[in-house]
Amino acid sequence: MASQKLLPWARPLLLSSTLTQATIYVLRPMITYRAIELDASTYEIGVVAALYALFPVLLALQFGRMVGKIGEGKFIIFGTLSMALTAVALVFANSVFTLAIATAFAGISHLACMVGGQSMVALRAPRENYDKYFGYYTFSASLGHLVGPLVAALVAGSDGTLPKSTSNAFLLGFVLCVVALVPVINWRKEKPSVEAKSDEGTYAAAIALLKKPGILAAIYVSLAISSVADVLVVFLPLFGTENNFSPYAIGIILAIRAGTTMISRFFLGRLSARFSTYQLLMVSTTVSVIACAGMAFAKTPLTLGAIVFIAGFSLGIGQPLTMSLVSQKTAANERALAVSARLMGNRFGQFLVPAAAGALAASAGASGVFIGLSVLLATSLFGAASR
Repeated sequence: MASQKLLPWARPLLLSSTLTQATIYVLRPMITYRAIELDASTYEIGVVAALYALFPVLLALQFGRMVGKIGEGKFIIFGTLSMALTAVALVFANSVFTLAIATAFAGISHLACMVGGQSMVALRAPRENYDKYFGYYTFSASLGHLVGPLVAALVAGSDGTLPKSTSNAFLLGFVLCVVALVPVINWRKEKPSVEAKSDEGTYAAAIALLKKPGILAAIYVSLAISSVADVLVVFLPLFGTENNFSPYAIGIILAIRAGTTMISRFFLGRLSARFSTYQLLMVSTTVSVIACAGMAFAKTPLTLGAIVFIAGFSLGIGQPLTMSLVSQKTAANERALAVSARLMGNRFGQFLVPAAAGALAASAGASGVFIGLSVLLATSLFGAASR
């Protein structure tokens, strides 16, 4: 990335994105641990986790409209500040109820950062470089996802099966957000790159947007890929337990997934220079279908690690490509809303698919979940083929 000249806005965005994504991957696992410390039931932990995705589903479209009025730079600053305050609030969350409220605000804050960041790429990157810049943007997110949990574990410490101090990890999240503000704070004076349409309501505009050729298909593909990636993080440990794989082995396998996703996104610009967006999306999704099905039959950590290596690479390609597709198929004054509609689809999938996967695991085990994920991705191939 350093060897290629980036547009002036890109470097601050990528740095801030890495830090805010690291923050959310510090906070989310520690929220679960704090819930356990509070003797929350499995059901209560599930409700707390669902609230993280629920409010973004309800607010995503409104946020997309607001970006066109406030400006994408200010939206990133707002999301980062809100996330910092949420991290501090989590230190003092000493009941499941207050923890749930703070978790909901974490989800809203993260959504604001993502809507602002993705809108900035969609509005400021040249059309012919969409794949490259969205690849870099999602690479920064993957880097944060990799670094966040590792740093959180070091800061929180270990007391057997629980961290020594979840509060230390929440304070780390606050510090990361403060640092994330430094490269973007000058954007507080910027106006929107493109003013949003104001002649119709948000939902009417969203419905009109979804009627455009290829938009709904791209959103469905994005929903499938993001849901599969989320479920893998949750159910790979369960699969390991069922097959007597050590937690250490599963930890390495999860790191492999994050690492190969980063690699695919880093080189996406070069791949898109040789192949069309549709070719890349079709091939990567097909590979993901086969890889997810293959996980169900992995009998050793080495075999599972090899399959996840491939799946991480192929799943990593899909998300930035759907961002690119949605941006290519919309006018400049529609792109913030289009980005938000795509994020709403992602959060909707992340709200429903894990619950369905849990029900499937109860009857068929984690292997059945992987087959179910393969089927979900296979249905998205029809969307990937849609032009």
